[in-house]
Amino acid sequence: MKNLRLWCLVALAAAVWAAAASPAAAAPGPAAAPGPAATADAYLRARAAAVMAADPAAVLAPWMVRGCGVTAAEAAMARGMAKQAASLQHLLDSVTCEATVQDVEPGWITGNTAVVHAHVITTASWHAPNGGSSVEASGVDHVVTLTRSGNAWLVLADSYSDELTPAYLEAAGVKPAKVRAAGRLLEHAARAHADPMPSVTAPGAAQPGTQARQPWSPVAPRRYSDILVYDRDGAQAYADRYALSYNPAYVRFSADCADFASQSARAGGMPTNMGSYSSGWWYDKKGTSSPADDSYSLSWINVTKQNSFWNGLRTDWVSSISGLSRGDLVYYDWTGDGTWDHAAVVAGTNSAGQKVVDAHTTDLYHVYWKLGYSTTQYRYAHVRPQWVVG
Repeated sequence: MKNLRLWCLVALAAAVWAAAASPAAAAPGPAAAPGPAATADAYLRARAAAVMAADPAAVLAPWMVRGCGVTAAEAAMARGMAKQAASLQHLLDSVTCEATVQDVEPGWITGNTAVVHAHVITTASWHAPNGGSSVEASGVDHVVTLTRSGNAWLVLADSYSDELTPAYLEAAGVKPAKVRAAGRLLEHAARAHADPMPSVTAPGAAQPGTQARQPWSPVAPRRYSDILVYDRDGAQAYADRYALSYNPAYVRFSADCADFASQSARAGGMPTNMGSYSSGWWYDKKGTSSPADDSYSLSWINVTKQNSFWNGLRTDWVSSISGLSRGDLVYYDWTGDGTWDHAAVVAGTNSAGQKVVDAHTTDLYHVYWKLGYSTTQYRYAHVRPQWVVG
């Protein structure tokens, strides 16, 4: 019995030692703090959730540097989006975001800062008082600057260009001077990048003052006239498909709205007009699927040139948005100074019976057409139903 008791004590001691040595039995250590990419992702998700919160600032605060000013600015954006939705009788069911981190830049001096580049698609699901439901979405590139605070990372700044910013700030009751400043920033961005940035210019693209290579055309001359009918279903389907992405067969521009409108109209069968870079309306792919050597006319990529070329030839101005249908165009002058800054493609109506648009630059899918704020001017282009082409 004495030997049995001794053996039990030895076995118990061995079991205790083994349990202490086992990693599974070790006491858990403190959880590692999220890195800059994970923190930026959490902040961007909180930014979407704040739209439906009673106190947007409280939702954002855990991810922000206290007193940095971003919390108040983004809380105003969230309030503005919620108020605008309410004014349109869009009863929000959810607002979510999908953030794709593209890269993380570490700080160069102390290692205590990091810059995260992310593309964010924000999706709002809502229903109308009559019971119909709709989904709308926007895509925006964010540059989030973070700083280290102990073991954690916190957001210090968030830089982005969103064409809905002035409208949301105005709806939130922000001072008019800040709303105007946001509108001027949009206008400056649209005009600074009316032509492709050097980094995205196609190698074979014709530049102003040079003769562009002519698009392909049949060798045999036409001996009759064609009647070409505009395919509104095709134009809208194309716009919907590429509203939140980019067709890899085309050159992508930093200000891509006119290019996107041209692509959508062409998908609907709108006929091109050959010419030089400064004349006609055309895009030449040189018979390849790659955009590397593509060339195009200025009217294909520039808002003002596009609407002036199309008007009276491919489109006609109408007096209000009610005169437009799928595949038509809305043009925007952000500050009302007489220069057209943006184009969007009409994609139909939402469940509240309101016209919605698809667009690029800020990538938009089925968003209420009135993107601007109190000083924005609008122009409505109805695409002709058919054209006689000889």
